[in-house]
Amino acid sequence: MNLAIKQTSPSAAPPIRSGSIETVAVPLFDLKIANRRCADATPEEIIQQALSKAERPLISTSFSAYSAALLSIAHKIRPDLTVLWCDTGFNTPATYQFANRLAEELGLNLKIYHPQFSAGYLQAIYGDIPEAGTPEHTAFTKTVKLEPFERAFAELKPDLWITGIRREETEFRRTQDIFTWDAKRQVTKVAPIFNFSRTQLIDYLQQHDLPIELDYFDPTKPEEHLECGLHY
Repeated sequence: MNLAIKQTSPSAAPPIRSGSIETVAVPLFDLKIANRRCADATPEEIIQQALSKAERPLISTSFSAYSAALLSIAHKIRPDLTVLWCDTGFNTPATYQFANRLAEELGLNLKIYHPQFSAGYLQAIYGDIPEAGTPEHTAFTKTVKLEPFERAFAELKPDLWITGIRREETEFRRTQDIFTWDAKRQVTKVAPIFNFSRTQLIDYLQQHDLPIELDYFDPTKPEEHLECGLHY
């Protein structure tokens, strides 16, 4: 599969016409009840519960080290599920090969969004990836990840966002839950592997003969414990 075929070029979000009626989105579930019922559920059960109410679900991926696990689980349940990848342009060759392999083997319904500026242009402007914690890195992160992601949501208009975040990854994520409400994007968010440890993920991948991509690099999160801003 040639990933370039399904690439989505930047486009402006449609304007809100005067006189139009704004609708206020609400969570697809009672979040407290859903989290209580799914506390000990499998990822498969959580996804099935989430999809039972969704009309425009999508799953996001970065094609990071263990991402094949959740993509495989979700694809078995909903083969036509929209898979959103915001490619920063700074992925390693191994990650691009990994993404291409998974897209072909699983038959992913992959939608790729890119920054409005090329990696070459950004490298020329910044000289290198800016240091984390600086204003330059904040602007860089917005350009290569957050803006493409917001553009994707504006165009795809999902009512359910399936994400691969896990409780153990960062301090912020320990404050989250399986089902949450993303107030900024007005979308119900579900993390089916939220309670999985890294060891459990690796075990799942090995048991199902799925690939692991350890050469992954996220320029917006140079250290694993950091957040890029996508999830808050």
